[in-house]
This record gives sequence, C-alpha cells and structure tokens, in this order.
Amino acid sequence: MNKTLTNQIGEQLKAARLEKQLSLDDIQEITKIQRRYLSAIEENNLSVLPGDFYVRAFIRQYALAVGLHPDELLGETKPISMSRTSDLSRAHRDNDGIVRAGIDNTPTARSRLANSMPTIGLGLLILVALIVIWFVLTHIGTNSQQTSNGGNISVSTSEVSKSSSKSSASKSSASSSSEESSKLDLGTPETDTSLQTTIYNLSNENTKKHTVVITAKNTGTSVKVNDASSNILLNETLASGSKTVEIPAGTTAFNLQFSNVNNASVTVDGQDVEISGATTSFWNVLFNLNK
Repeated sequence: MNKTLTNQIGEQLKAARLEKQLSLDDIQEITKIQRRYLSAIEENNLSVLPGDFYVRAFIRQYALAVGLHPDELLGETKPISMSRTSDLSRAHRDNDGIVRAGIDNTPTARSRLANSMPTIGLGLLILVALIVIWFVLTHIGTNSQQTSNGGNISVSTSEVSKSSSKSSASKSSASSSSEESSKLDLGTPETDTSLQTTIYNLSNENTKKHTVVITAKNTGTSVKVNDASSNILLNETLASGSKTVEIPAGTTAFNLQFSNVNNASVTVDGQDVEISGATTSFWNVLFNLNK
C-alpha cells in the first residue's frame, strides 16, 4: 500500500464516518481504539501507531464501524509504515479495552511484588511487634500467676493447717464420742442379801476385755477375783494402794469376794462400782457379761 493509497483509505474512512454522522469519540467507543490513533489513520500519520500489524488491524476495525468492507478497502497491499519500528512490545490494551502505544503500565507479577514490598515489610514489622507484645504479656502473666500461686500456697498451707486442726479436732471429738459411746454402762445392780451379793447384768460385754481396779482404804481389805470357770485372777490382802486385774475378752462372768468390804472401792473400765453390804465383813460383787 503506497502513500497515495493510504491517504485514500484515511479519506474514505473519514468520509464514511461523517456520512453516518459519527464522531471520532463514537468510533472509539465502538472499536475500543484510542481516539488519537483513529485521527492519525484519517490524517495518514501512521508513525503514531505502535506497529504495522496494528495499522492493518485498526483500519479493518474502523472500516467495519463505518460500514465499509475492509478487504476491498485494503486490497492485498499492506499499509506503509512511515518512519516507524516494527517493534510491537510497546503496544498494549488497557483495562478499558482501548489499545494504546508506549510502555505498558499494566503491572506485571514482578512489578506488583515490588510495589507490594513496602506493604509486606510493614506487615512483617507489625507481626513481629505483636509477637513481642504477646511474649512480654505472657511472660508477665506467668510471673504474676507464679507469684499469685506462691501466695495461694501459703494460704493453702494455712487452710490445710486449719483443715488439719479441724480434722484432728473432729477426730478427737469423734474419738471422745466413740469412747463415750463405748463407755461401760453398768446400769442398776441387783442386791441379793441372802447370798450377800451385788449382781451386775450386762449385755454383750463378753467380747471385750475389762479392767478392774481395787483400791484399799483405812486398814485394808482382802480380795479374791475369779471367772465363771473358777479360774482365780487375784487373791490378795491389800493393806493400801490399788490393784489392777485384767478380765480377758471371752469371759462370760467374773466375781469379786471382799473381806472388810467397807475398806474397799472398785472401778470397772473406769466406772465406779456400787458395793452393798458395807456393814458386813464379807460381800460378793458378781458381773454377768452376757446376760
């Protein structure tokens, strides 16, 4: 395509545009080709276009927009590039769809990464700062908790001591209650004057051992202790002081025989025993342990 033919193409395109009453802005909207390229085609100033390929492509799009047949308009001859380079690297289509020459301002992956580096660096700094703050707060919180726990240990120890004291007191109280509940209940004795005997009838006391303490008063007393099987557990004359006799568990009964009974006192498991017949010189005290 020579210069004259090119001028004819530009004139034909412009004439067709005017005939359809379209402005260059209208053609730009239809073809998405930048207005200055359309104007350059009409004026045959093809050096403005980015390359030979775009010259032919733009002319075809322009022709279709104004109702001309592009092949008939172009023929077989390629448009002549006037003092232009065939380098198409500068041509690009912008986001608005319009083709523009020059440096492609569309950000590449590398340029986007380079542009985002300050933001990434700032984000990393913020992240590091947050980690440092978290570490400091956690460390302080741990120390505070340990200090608090130390105080709690002291309080807890005190509480344990109090609890132990309460527990000991409870155990002591329970022990006292247990002792009181297990305290021997002698009940009311029976007196048989014909046999010169005071009789204590106790229930289920044969499973326990019992402690008998005989104390001599004044001029003393003679005492003999034997069980239901006639085994003699004690046979002495006490001038003074006390004598202790252990009654084994399993014994169903035991008997105390006194001479000068008014000079004797008796306890069984710490309980005072009532001795009748104090006006006589001889008296028995019988304990039935499984009555």
